[in-house]
Amino acid sequence: MKHIIYLSLILVFLNSCGNSKKKYEFQNIWVFEYTRPAEALSLVATPPTLIGKNILFSPDKQLTVLEQNNGSVVWNYVFENDAYIYTNEFQYEGDWLYTKENTNEKTYRFDLRTGELAWSEKAPEDLHQWSNDSFDENWLYISSRYQKIFRYSKNGKLNKTYDLVPSFGVISSARSIRIFANQLIFSQAWQEQNDNGYFFNGRILSIHKETEEVLWEYRTDNGGFIFEPILLEDEIIYAGVTDGPGEFVALNATNGKVIWKTLGIIGQSYTLTDSMVLVNGGVSLYALDKFTGKELWNTGLKFGGGHGQDNIAYLDGYVYHAHSGRLYVLDARNGEIVHSEERSPDGSPFGLLTAGNGKVFVQTDVALYAYTAWE
Repeated sequence: MKHIIYLSLILVFLNSCGNSKKKYEFQNIWVFEYTRPAEALSLVATPPTLIGKNILFSPDKQLTVLEQNNGSVVWNYVFENDAYIYTNEFQYEGDWLYTKENTNEKTYRFDLRTGELAWSEKAPEDLHQWSNDSFDENWLYISSRYQKIFRYSKNGKLNKTYDLVPSFGVISSARSIRIFANQLIFSQAWQEQNDNGYFFNGRILSIHKETEEVLWEYRTDNGGFIFEPILLEDEIIYAGVTDGPGEFVALNATNGKVIWKTLGIIGQSYTLTDSMVLVNGGVSLYALDKFTGKELWNTGLKFGGGHGQDNIAYLDGYVYHAHSGRLYVLDARNGEIVHSEERSPDGSPFGLLTAGNGKVFVQTDVALYAYTAWE
């Protein structure tokens, strides 16, 4: 009888160990190698994006849509003249994808189901590459390289041009655009000089999207809003500067009033959870309380250099981030690093990523990899 009890306990223990190992396994499910030359990861700006059951990505002069579970190709579209996509985020609604590229100075609308090109329109001048655009129920808002915003109808007709310089006083392009009710909200960065050298200022400006009346303005001399898109959620703008002394700010989108501001943080990239703002500061990852801005944890990453703008993904209590080519998994409760991958299976660095539906998708110089999410 004792032997049976001992054997049962051993089996329970072994089974427990097996389940524990399986629970935390970070397994590569599939890999899709790019079919065309990819841009260097330091220049790639658009993370892979989950849309329904598929994933969209574009580091290699084309748009590619894969089925999430097995990596099979749903469709792809090759841009003429070897054009790369540099926008900070894809714009899509329902079955339609909107994007732009500056090689041909065109804006596009695609059917997400089939990849069919609905239309493409050449812009009046160069389009801003490292920026993000926006849309509302009727219009697309596309940032120009030279201090303009072009407004297109959903069928591709240029409807309106906002000239940012004579009306609003700052000689700078719109880095990120958001639409809220009747407001066209955009972020900017511009350089000035003092006795200590050059530094960036930042501004977030709200104008009436029809009359162009200034509705509110927020300015900072703690750095410029350069790379990462400002985020709009629940009538709040979340924005981090990407140089200077640093700050992260939450603004009331209705009137521009500061809800909270946390100084000393550089927001190379950031994302939101239900309760936190996760910020890539270039050498550390931060978690800020979403409602107060209080720092919850700060995890330094050992290796410097690399692409400082690599983004952050969050899924089911864990944070995913590539830094200096390494892939990190952190516990969102305390910032503890629970897992890391030194290099991708192809030997090139890990880069931009996303997470969802129980999976993590990571781009490298060579391929897109799908992993099981950490649990």
